[in-house]
Amino acid sequence: MSEKIKIAYIEDHKSVKDGISFLLSQQPEIEIIEDEFNYHKMDAFITSHNISIFILDLQLHSPKQPNDLNGYELCQIITQKYPHIKIIAHSMYDTIDSVNAMFSKGAEGFVSKKSGCDELISAIKAVAAGKKYICPEIEKKSKNAKNFIKNSDDILKALEEPFTKAEKQILEKIAKGFSTKEIAQQLEVSEKTIETHRKHLFVKANVKNAAELIAFTYSRKILMD
Repeated sequence: MSEKIKIAYIEDHKSVKDGISFLLSQQPEIEIIEDEFNYHKMDAFITSHNISIFILDLQLHSPKQPNDLNGYELCQIITQKYPHIKIIAHSMYDTIDSVNAMFSKGAEGFVSKKSGCDELISAIKAVAAGKKYICPEIEKKSKNAKNFIKNSDDILKALEEPFTKAEKQILEKIAKGFSTKEIAQQLEVSEKTIETHRKHLFVKANVKNAAELIAFTYSRKILMD
């Protein structure tokens, strides 16, 4: 009998983690590590469990992770320190830019949370076999998915720009220097709604502040001078 693929699933929403972990555990070739992951004890966790693959959410806001690392940062740390370990991103933020950002940090697979568990299982098998994997949800958004998977192209190219119409409207106001309160008043929505959109913009662009966001949008020609 071949050795099982040992999976550590890092997800801060317990209901999601429990459900996906259970479904994955039903696969005879997969072993889900049940112990809680703690970044500060990562070395002991990895060596004691002989982890093959980490499945990472992109947004990680657990009180057990006080340093508040996100999936991008954790991916880079793991792949740099343990290059034999494979990373699969599992996120609702499934834009082409998010995918490219994760692969640039060392990931080998990306599965949208809009996909079923079967896609995650397919990703695990592919990545364990040394292949790249992106789910059909992401393939549909890309011009060159096949070439990317074959390593003929270094990055995925999007069919459409990464931001929704509403996000772009807010982005334009951020670029003009308006505050969250001012944007909320202009659009006649709550400040909480604007903050949610800002968070989504930062995640999609893989940036940490408004200055980086604006630089990203001009570099992609989403906003024009």
